[in-house]
Parts: sequence; C-alpha cells; structure tokens
Amino acid sequence: MDFSQLPLGKKPFVAKSKDLKLANYIDKSAVISAAQVPLALDWQAFRCANDEIPPLDTDPLGNDRAGNCVFAGPGHQTNMIRAQQGIGEKVTKEQVIAAYAKYSGYDPVTGANDDGFVVRDMLKIWQRDGLYGCRALAYALVNWHDPDEVAVASWLGCGTIGGYSLPKESQDQHGEDGKQLWYVPQGGWPSGRGPGTWGGHCIWVRGTSPKLSTGNSWGQTTLWDLDWQKQCCDEMWLVITDEWATCSPNGFSYQDLLNDVKARTA
Repeated sequence: MDFSQLPLGKKPFVAKSKDLKLANYIDKSAVISAAQVPLALDWQAFRCANDEIPPLDTDPLGNDRAGNCVFAGPGHQTNMIRAQQGIGEKVTKEQVIAAYAKYSGYDPVTGANDDGFVVRDMLKIWQRDGLYGCRALAYALVNWHDPDEVAVASWLGCGTIGGYSLPKESQDQHGEDGKQLWYVPQGGWPSGRGPGTWGGHCIWVRGTSPKLSTGNSWGQTTLWDLDWQKQCCDEMWLVITDEWATCSPNGFSYQDLLNDVKARTA
C-alpha cells in the first residue's frame, strides 16, 4: 500500500481553556498500584466476552477515499467495543462517510469540500447527537507524554482517539517484520520531512505499552515508538461511550468528569 497517497483530514489542534484534562480526574498512584489497569494492552489481543480474540478490523471506513479520519477513528473504537461486549452491528464506511458529509459539507458524489474536521468538534457532536448508534458520555485530554496516563485512558475508554502531525519521513518506515513502524530517525528528521510535513491525521489508538503504541489507521495496524509519539502527537482524548461505561477503577472520578463535560458543553 502506498501510504503517501492516502487521505488525511485532521485539522490543527488549538488548545482551549475549557478543555478538560484526564489528569485532574485520576489518582494515578491508586489506579496503578491497585493493579487494575494493564500497562501493556492491545485490545486486539484482549479476549472478548465470548472468550475469543476480536476479529481484525481492516475496513478503512472510507478513509481510503476521503479525509474523514476524524470520523473513522470513532468508528474503529466503536467496532472494538461492540466486539468486546458482543453487542450491536459493525460500523460501516457508509455510516462514516454519511457522518462526515453531514457535519463537514463533504460531497461524497463529487468529492467537493473534502477539507477534514476538528477532533474536538467531532467529540462535541458525538456527545450531543451520537455517532453510529452510540453516544459519548465524557471525554478529556490525555497527557500523551505519560505512558501510565495513556494506559489508564486506554483501559477506561477501550483505546484513545489520537491526533498526529505526520512526518513525510514516516511514509516508508517499517520494522524488521515489514509492518508499518513509525520512529524518529537517528540524527533527527531530514529537512522538510519532520512532523506536520505529511499532514494531520486522526487515529484510534488500540494499544499501548511502555515502549510502543498501536493504532488502526486506514484499516492497517500501525505501530510507533514513544519518541515518535512525543514529537508527532498534538492531541489525545479519552472518550467514554454509553456502550463502554462499565470500567471505573478506584481513583477515577468518573462522575466529576461527566458533570464537567455536561456543564461545559451545555
């Protein structure tokens, strides 16, 4: 697959004073010390309610033809939640393209107005109107520089929604096994090929560990190391939906987060 030809579509993140931060709602020492949250978890390897491994989600959900990644990310997250719990139907590319068209003005017939979307605006829609038959109950920014906090967020939300300023250098990066693996080159980024030179992209991050993160991007399994994440990530969100509001470990002030989201989006 020629990744350089695939559409992106995440508009730039601009921090706002109203943005809620997960760190204000967790007692990380209580959560981690209680061994309630795995620090290395890939939901693709986590057994579902029926004790089976979830099927691999290889559908790009329309992101191979349009810059709808901001709406495809929630689709992949919802698909994993439904697989894990054995509920509902899979989100389809038709649903994702329809949502992108409805809220962005994209014309799926002509391809006009394929200008991408702001992740925060999508989250507001997800909380207000719902997407794909489910609704976001709460969301908050995650400190992607802190692997422990990312692990907590992944456990609480069944993955996270990440926003990245992709470097052109990563278009052809692979690990020894041939799988896509993004990393910071030795000696730093070549001129004109650093973060943001490829464009903005939204990815559902399905796995995290102290060394690597794993995402579903364009229906492909993509890995990146934490140095790459520190330099290329510009936003990461915990999103708790009504289909996944079941995991609340000690030390997480879920009700406070829920109340604050309601107050700030009213």
